[in-house]
Amino acid sequence: MQHKHLFMPLALVSAMASAQQIYAADDFIVQDVKVNGLVRLAPESVATMLPITSGDRVNDSATANAIRTLYATGLFDDIKASQDGNTLIFTVVERPVISKIELKGNKLIPKEALEEGLKKMGLAEGEVLKKSALQIVETELEQQYMQQGRYDADVRVTTSAKPNNRVDLLLEFSEGKAAKVFDINIIGNTIFKDADIKQAFAVKESGWASVVSRNDRYAREKMAASLEALRAMYLNKGYINFNIANSSLNLSEDKKHVFIEVSVDEGEQFKFGETKFLGDALYPAKDLEALKIYKDADIYSQEKVNAVKQLLLRKYGNAGYYFAEVNVVPQINNETKLVDLSYYINPGQQVTVRRINFTGNSKTEDSVLRREMRQMEGALASNEKIDLSKVRLERTGFFKTVDVKPVRVPNAPDQVDLNVSVEEQHSGTSTLAVGFSQSGGVTFQAGLSQTNFLGTGNSVSIDLSRSETQDYYNLSVTDPYFTIDGVRRGYNMYYRKTKLDDDYNVNNYVTDSFGGGINFGYPIDENQSISAGLNIDSTKVTTGPYVSTYVRDYLLQNGGKSTGKGSYCPNDASGNAQNTVPVYLTDSNGNYLDSDGKITTDSTKYVISYYSCAVPEVTYDNEFEGDFLTYNLNLGWSYNTLNRPMFPTNGMSHRVNAEIALPGSDVEYQKVTYDAQAFFPLGKDFVLRGYGKLGYGNDLPFYKNFYAGGFGSVRGYDNSTLGPKYPGVTYSETETRDHDPEEVGGNALVQFGAELVLPLPFKGDWTRQVRPVLFAEGAQVFDTQCDVPTGTLYLDANNKSVDAKQYCQDNYGFDMNNMRYSVGAGFTWITMIGPLSLSYAFPMNDKAGDDTKNIQFEIGRTF
Repeated sequence: MQHKHLFMPLALVSAMASAQQIYAADDFIVQDVKVNGLVRLAPESVATMLPITSGDRVNDSATANAIRTLYATGLFDDIKASQDGNTLIFTVVERPVISKIELKGNKLIPKEALEEGLKKMGLAEGEVLKKSALQIVETELEQQYMQQGRYDADVRVTTSAKPNNRVDLLLEFSEGKAAKVFDINIIGNTIFKDADIKQAFAVKESGWASVVSRNDRYAREKMAASLEALRAMYLNKGYINFNIANSSLNLSEDKKHVFIEVSVDEGEQFKFGETKFLGDALYPAKDLEALKIYKDADIYSQEKVNAVKQLLLRKYGNAGYYFAEVNVVPQINNETKLVDLSYYINPGQQVTVRRINFTGNSKTEDSVLRREMRQMEGALASNEKIDLSKVRLERTGFFKTVDVKPVRVPNAPDQVDLNVSVEEQHSGTSTLAVGFSQSGGVTFQAGLSQTNFLGTGNSVSIDLSRSETQDYYNLSVTDPYFTIDGVRRGYNMYYRKTKLDDDYNVNNYVTDSFGGGINFGYPIDENQSISAGLNIDSTKVTTGPYVSTYVRDYLLQNGGKSTGKGSYCPNDASGNAQNTVPVYLTDSNGNYLDSDGKITTDSTKYVISYYSCAVPEVTYDNEFEGDFLTYNLNLGWSYNTLNRPMFPTNGMSHRVNAEIALPGSDVEYQKVTYDAQAFFPLGKDFVLRGYGKLGYGNDLPFYKNFYAGGFGSVRGYDNSTLGPKYPGVTYSETETRDHDPEEVGGNALVQFGAELVLPLPFKGDWTRQVRPVLFAEGAQVFDTQCDVPTGTLYLDANNKSVDAKQYCQDNYGFDMNNMRYSVGAGFTWITMIGPLSLSYAFPMNDKAGDDTKNIQFEIGRTF
């Protein structure tokens, strides 16, 4: 370690030398005091620091005291005193002022935190340089790196003199690499295997998984956590006298590998004995006994003891005894191997909340936060209500972090203030973007979405989107607190037009829809709500020439009409083709052409262009349209305990929605869907998610059918391609096979799956916007009504005809054996233009006719 300094004399040595010089002088009366060597300081300011003034009688002791006084200011590196007649002269060397501090090579310690720490030690721009602080800084920083296992780290502080008694400081960091744990040796264990103990350790031995997880990097905090985990293993299995006899750390010569040795004394296993609740319990003993999560004679577990203590604190805290104290005193009987427990309870005073203070909400109005609070001012403080208030604030999605701290009110032991600190996050997006998805092609999007519009908590969304498959325009506004009771009101208007595109559409029809609606929601309790709304929708359906017989039949049965015709040459009674009349190749003037494109009158050289029908062609309807005006009643119920709206890690949600076309509509139908998902934290940032969706419709129009396949359904299969398929009208009329029948969806839906959310081996705020998963899922749609007219379909290579209704019942009725499944991996990244999702899925039981896609992705928002 190197260290350069500008001034070599030490303060103590200088003071002693100066004192020795003055001791030889006789007492005298000072007529004048001078200070030489000043650069920054004014003589007048130094004079005020001296305990000697003109007219004082001084001796060697008084002069030495004056030197010590000047040194105590911390402004000088050297001070000498001398006498010239009756003039006392102090010759000083001022300490330089720090003009600049430069940091190089610090990656692990943030610059802001480092500058704050240096400032507390007096090392900041504009401060006087204290040389003693430099060595302390070097030592302290190297200790910080050693605690992180970086034993080869080095910190160097260099000073550079500048004019006007200024100095620049350069802190150079060589952070090195964290030493890896090469071996963990456990001595004295017989109850637990080495592998079980190592599994519980936070620090791991180097292995193939460490390349990604980096869990073999040694750090003092990780080692302490490992020893605590080891102690907890034994205490939770009844070994209450367990002791870690010794833990040692050995470092390799190159400081790159760590060898850990832990010696344990297991002791004997104990069981729970008698449990008592003592002190000012306030509650009947049976009420407190109900909080015990163990039985007498059960194997002792410290974890269960701590859990009972927390349950007691929560019980008293919910009753207003917010600062209740519970002390657990064990009585260990080494003969009976029983542990008697006494819970000493001191409830203290009941505490009320005097005031709730909000900080950090620079944009969001206080009233928006206050209406989510379930802990009220003037009411008894309650753990349950304070925790619920925090959860409700997090669920709004307006805040990145929410911190709630009760603070005692001075001189008022029965009152607290609730300080709620929030960090706001972007609650909306302003988008002008180009996106792409496999289901919709290129998308041009402009939008403004604000879930916290102008800080009012209202949601406003304007979406303008155009893609190769549809145009979509939508305006929606929601007031979550339309009334003080929490009644939500929302309304929206929309226009949506789909387009025919051979590359992306699975349907051979387009819809042109516009409408609007209003809806209300009412909270039943903290987690449940119901909703109701009315919507008016006008939809025009226009088909292409290859529309399926299923769509054609529905349109014609419900007021649709034909808008186009096709024709074909019929076979004769024996089934032979009758397109036998040759039509020859001619130019624009009707002259016959030969194979070289030259005019010829030799009929043997005429070139046949095609054969026309020998009999009149048969015409049929092949394009259709229909208009549908519906008045819809929408009913809903939801239950939500998710801990946050984006990427939750705990809780569940259930939603039931019903859409009912009211009398007076052009078509009447009923449609019910049920969505559910649940998140289970597994530890070490792993999360298990289970999810499912069920749907059923009665008399559904084909454009309201359920679809399956792709994102949000079963990945590995192309979007909306599973379930019922019907041949095109053209193929049915010409009695030929359709090799690409149209997917029309179904009136019943079953889908479910599970995801394992994986932790990222990185740190930073950006990791909260990315979620990698492994998944297994299945889905299918069915037609349980088969409400199709009796007719003939041609579906096999031999043009064998089948009855349409029978074909539906045989192939598309409800049968779980027709489910499709897949497994795979993927991730979702929340970007400025919406979610980016990528997955690789392996279809497990795809069948002939299924459209599969292993890699699927979406960029930008899809509708």
